[in-house]
Amino acid sequence: MSFMRPHKQVTVLRFKGPRFEDHGLDVDVLSEIVAYKRLLQETAKEIWRRNNPTRVRLPKKFEAEISLKFFNLTPGSTGVPLMREIPLYKAPQLPFFEDELDEAAILLESAIRAAGQHRLAPDQLPRNIIPLFDELGTTLREDECLLISAGTREDAARYDAAVKGQILSWTTTSYPDVVDLTGEVRATDLDGLRFTLRLEDGRKVTGRFRSDQETVVLEALGEHFSRRMRVIGVGKFAPEDGTLKQIVAVDRIELVGPEVASDGDIPIWERLATIGAAVPGDAWNDVPTDLSTNVDDYLYGGRKDPH
Repeated sequence: MSFMRPHKQVTVLRFKGPRFEDHGLDVDVLSEIVAYKRLLQETAKEIWRRNNPTRVRLPKKFEAEISLKFFNLTPGSTGVPLMREIPLYKAPQLPFFEDELDEAAILLESAIRAAGQHRLAPDQLPRNIIPLFDELGTTLREDECLLISAGTREDAARYDAAVKGQILSWTTTSYPDVVDLTGEVRATDLDGLRFTLRLEDGRKVTGRFRSDQETVVLEALGEHFSRRMRVIGVGKFAPEDGTLKQIVAVDRIELVGPEVASDGDIPIWERLATIGAAVPGDAWNDVPTDLSTNVDDYLYGGRKDPH
């Protein structure tokens, strides 16, 4: 008998228009579900970074645990309830379990609603995810729209071409947003109080530092082969694609070494395999072949001859 993990409804995407009046889902619009998932995932990442300013990296299983599925279509045009699988170690918290993914769904709905009412973007909306809205709604026709409701809300926010244009207009000029970056210091300009940081993906970005941060920046430059510099502050982003152009203000700088996974991040079987690989091969010859079935005899002296 197959085992089904517990699920929780994250969002309902309701396709509205003549094409969906028979309550069927045209396969051409499946890409809208993928585009929404990407929006949801990237927003959740940014929310996690803001909620955990002292952490350098996302948890290793963060993306893997964002598993969305739909098991049925609901009437009223065509509704697609998106359900997330809840990891078993979090399942006992249901129905009260909430995390960054739930917060992201609510934030995206709020942003869509604000655009529909010609208001400014919510302050909490990460500006670097706004360009991703360009991928949502590409298959919808002029007489179609998406109705998006987070969680189990009955009320929904309407998403159509006009709302999409309003959202994308929020980034018609360069805009500031919070940054939390870690990279290698490649150059400094002490007279201009500037540094160049090379990120893990190879991109380089310049930034300004304060005079009282000069010592840390120089130390990071001198030890750039073995240490990285983490920068928390404000960046300026390009409106056309949301890429970071420059770090305009630095609130905090710290040096970090190569990140080493803690034992809690490594599965027990991997740790056992590592320990086993470190044992000399000859030592395994002395391990009894029937140890698993007669462990009590060996522990408490019931057997004299292991062979």
